[in-house]
Amino acid sequence: MSLRRDGDRGSASVEMILIVPVLLAFLALLTLTGRSYTAGLAADALAHGAARSASLYLDQREARTAAERAVAESIGTWGRACQNPAVTIQHTTVNGVRAVRADVTCVSQRDDLPVLGLGERRTISGQATSVLDIHREQER
Repeated sequence: MSLRRDGDRGSASVEMILIVPVLLAFLALLTLTGRSYTAGLAADALAHGAARSASLYLDQREARTAAERAVAESIGTWGRACQNPAVTIQHTTVNGVRAVRADVTCVSQRDDLPVLGLGERRTISGQATSVLDIHREQER
């Protein structure tokens, strides 16, 4: 008497063929989600640094230069998450107090995830507002 069932022969191979693509797609989707989250963090962090640097100057031109310098110094830490950043500075008011708003737009590369068919790049934006530090400017 044999306990072997010949009808199940090769079923493990079929199961693997069906499960592996699903697991790979899930892994790619998980990687894409992480990359998108990191890109959003990068854009927000760059915008925060730009707004803080720009808030140290009352002059619009100096504020823009300081913001661009801050982004240029910080961009290397974000790698592929945020490339080719563009900075826009706008003087505004928040609850009657003068402030600077920084908008940063950059490109997130995802050309290493072609499996999902979502394109090679995605444009990410971040914004931050910082109150003008009027005492800092007066000390200069």
